[in-house]
Amino acid sequence: MITAQRSICQSRYYMVPRIHMTLVGIWPYNTIGIRYLRFVTMLTFSIGIVVPQILYLLNDSTDIDDVFECVPSITIALMFSLKLVNVMIHSEKIKVCFKTIEEDWLSLKTDVEKAILRQYTEYGHRMSLSYALIILVPALFHLLKPVITTLMENDIENITKSSISRASKFPFRVEYGEKLDQYFYLIMIHCCLAVFAHLVATVAVDSFYYTVIQHACGMFSIIGHMLENIGKNDDANLEENNIKDNNYGIALECLRRHLHVLEFAGLIESIFTNMFLFTISCNMVLGSFSGIQVIMNLNGAGNIATPLSVYFAQLTILFLQFWQGQFLLNSNDVPYESICRARWYCTSRKCKKILILIMSRTMLPCKITAGKVVTLSIESFGAVLKTSMSYLMVLRSFQ
Repeated sequence: MITAQRSICQSRYYMVPRIHMTLVGIWPYNTIGIRYLRFVTMLTFSIGIVVPQILYLLNDSTDIDDVFECVPSITIALMFSLKLVNVMIHSEKIKVCFKTIEEDWLSLKTDVEKAILRQYTEYGHRMSLSYALIILVPALFHLLKPVITTLMENDIENITKSSISRASKFPFRVEYGEKLDQYFYLIMIHCCLAVFAHLVATVAVDSFYYTVIQHACGMFSIIGHMLENIGKNDDANLEENNIKDNNYGIALECLRRHLHVLEFAGLIESIFTNMFLFTISCNMVLGSFSGIQVIMNLNGAGNIATPLSVYFAQLTILFLQFWQGQFLLNSNDVPYESICRARWYCTSRKCKKILILIMSRTMLPCKITAGKVVTLSIESFGAVLKTSMSYLMVLRSFQ
């Protein structure tokens, strides 16, 4: 049994979350010592860059443009670090999630059921890969920004050449005082490791989120497939005293699976709800500040690349979080719709009672929320985006 479970987690479908969660120390099948060592290391790189960034903002920033440039990078560091801490706090729930996934795979009885779950799992795998690439692009721009800025230094005025060479060689605006020249290469390594930690942390957490959401949607689809075939080969003259009632057995199995997947969805909600409340709030602020940067640098090709890539990545991250919530909302209706399409009228009275129980439970939405306040859906994404644009217009007035 253990070997079969481990082989499921080691399959290519879970490659992206497995690799990234292992790197940041939140993969549940590693030993505790290795997990904590990797977690502390990555968290140090991720959150450690905030101190010199804040020092620069307090001591060296000269105008509002510096504030608009520093705030997004500080917000990203805090947001990605919190993601990592949140998942580590819920490490036991993470382990339960993977155990549930393993048990669900092993409980599938037919090739059709396996094909359905494999389809959803493959979709989650493709989403995770695409997401990793989307996050990689702005990370590369952060690292390439010093090169671009150096090439464009002829367009920068009122700054001495020496100050340009120091400030333009870092992906962040940081302040290390007089030690900047003495430990230049170590500081550069620190900045690059911070970018790497941010990239790995957010891909680890979000790819896990996509994986478990798609698994829940796949299980809802399997239940719908089973319910839709109830009464398919029977007629309406089923006797109530018939000893062998296959439809009742199928309906009872669907009820058990339905309650099981609802419990699984509740577990996902408990892991991510508080984190989403913070990250969605940060993303609205981040999107506004990044949008201001894009507007300020419309005339400079070398300066617009980084804020534009960050703005695009921020919108993509936000959209995918809400889109997966919409996936779960839609999947919750699958059992209800499948029962309506099934030949339920050809089943026994006992079977109909089970079907009514399933239908009544689908009336309560199975959803992911941000702090129990906002339901993650496409409609909510539009409202959040509208609010972010409002913040953008307000900040634009201060420029």
